Amino acid sequence: MIYLYNKIKLLSSINLLVWLLRISYFFDIINLIKLWLIFKFMAIQELTGKKGRWIYIDSVNEETENYLKDNFKFHTLDIEDVMSEQQRPKLDVYKYYLFLIAIFPYYDQENRRTRGLEVDIFITGDTLITISQKPFPAFENFFNKIAQSAKFKKMWLDKSPSFILYKLMEKLFRESYAVIDLIDNQIGRVEDNVYENELKSVAHDLAYIRRSVLTLRRILDPQRFTLATMTNINRDFIPQEMGDYFDNIHDYIEKMWVEVENFKDMIDGLHWTNESLISQHTNRVISILTFISVGLMPLTLLAGIYGMNLSRLPLADKPTVVFGLFGLIALMTIFLVFVIVRNRKV
Repeated sequence: MIYLYNKIKLLSSINLLVWLLRISYFFDIINLIKLWLIFKFMAIQELTGKKGRWIYIDSVNEETENYLKDNFKFHTLDIEDVMSEQQRPKLDVYKYYLFLIAIFPYYDQENRRTRGLEVDIFITGDTLITISQKPFPAFENFFNKIAQSAKFKKMWLDKSPSFILYKLMEKLFRESYAVIDLIDNQIGRVEDNVYENELKSVAHDLAYIRRSVLTLRRILDPQRFTLATMTNINRDFIPQEMGDYFDNIHDYIEKMWVEVENFKDMIDGLHWTNESLISQHTNRVISILTFISVGLMPLTLLAGIYGMNLSRLPLADKPTVVFGLFGLIALMTIFLVFVIVRNRKV
């Protein structure tokens, strides 16, 4: 009996161990699935070189926040900035890392307006982390270009993370210049319409262009100062020679800013020119209507007089003369209007 009892007890212990193993295996599978889902939906991608790595995250959600908190010692306020929406460009420099919010303009063809895509950037001694609020084709193309080319990996990833940031910002701002070219073409078409008297569409088009220019000003103006600050950063995780590289981007943004300021002046000039032409056109129409009204006044006066129920009206017994007088005044009015319109066309 004792032997049988011990055997049953041993079998129970083995079954319990088996169940525990199954449970632990089940939780391992769950953790693996969880990790896969995180990497699937967060789309965390990483490139590694001799002197650093680039971590690219193309979405912002709760998993993004947990990933940053669990793997890096970033300030809580910086992580809150990453999670919040509609941030303005800013730069925070700490002892061991740098946090930058950059906004790159692009043109929304469907809604005919310029928008800005926010990219949050962390730089440490050996890591560059870029986080975009939503997938950005130009960003992804640049990342895939490096990932698929051993030449570019060696050329850029074997240098410091700040150099990768420089190449990235240079690439994105150069592509953003397409917005400048597009607005320049739009202003050219509107200018042609202004001087071809296509006044109906000009005011509407100018409103769209003005909105795009104001958006560009709001995007570029703060980044002029953040890039100017980056040229003078003195930290161990950013090599001193990178100041010249960031100064190159700063010069590029200044060129874009000058273009945008010129656009603003051109739009203001076209607006006032269009208003003057509309006012002139309105005055011309009012003048013609005034001449017609004045010309019809004698006819109106005669019609009022002879419409009275009186017995002693002049020439009341001679209707032929009265109608002849009406016809003569009508012909004089028509001739006068014709001469005025003809002279205005000339």
